[in-house]
Amino acid sequence: MRIKVITILLLAGISSMSIGCVATQSDVSSVYARQTRLEAKMERLSQQVQSLQGTEVSGGNNIQLQEQVAQLEKEVKDLNRSYATLDAKVNQSSVAMPPPSGTTSIGSEGGSGLPPLDLETEDFIFNQGYTDLSEGNYSGSREQFKLFLSKYPNSSKASDATYWIAESYYRQGEFEEAILEYQKFIDTYPKDDRVPLSYLKQGLSLIEIGREEEAKLFFQTLIDKYPQSEEASTAKEKIRELAVNG
Repeated sequence: MRIKVITILLLAGISSMSIGCVATQSDVSSVYARQTRLEAKMERLSQQVQSLQGTEVSGGNNIQLQEQVAQLEKEVKDLNRSYATLDAKVNQSSVAMPPPSGTTSIGSEGGSGLPPLDLETEDFIFNQGYTDLSEGNYSGSREQFKLFLSKYPNSSKASDATYWIAESYYRQGEFEEAILEYQKFIDTYPKDDRVPLSYLKQGLSLIEIGREEEAKLFFQTLIDKYPQSEEASTAKEKIRELAVNG
């Protein structure tokens, strides 16, 4: 039970992180890559914990699982610090940046000071969507990301926005919509590192709505396409569970 609680807290820790503003595309891409790998590990660990529920676990396995939880907890903290560092960089840059030529800042008389906040910029809309997602405002998050995609369809962060729309449905428990949105992400960005995780979450969503046979198909597709991935290992475990329970 204690391990389950820790796992839930760690999953919540991922959800509660907010990137604030974007420093550079290179920086944020690195953070996203780390987050993707971490989410995959967390998903697999969560499934392992669920598999062990109601069974007698040997002391060795229990200790090993706790060690994995501790390692992932450290990675969550590291990722959180990375976000904080990026946010600090942007804040420092914003303070030092002069207003554009011919622009008068709010509340200034001589045209000096910081420029007014533009609520329609690419970074602002994207980051607002991510902040809403991390705070559990899933409908607000989707609204921002859809606005982002309508205004900036060719942005380097378009794939991220598409993925987070699917993720918002999944976290909200709207599994049928999540399945469709994950498929849209897979079809649009077939080479993205999050495609295996999307297949996995499609399968998990199907289980949640009682369509277990279809879930097996998604899990098998994941295994066939990405046999060496951590998500494939989780998919194999889920297929075995479904066979036993069925």
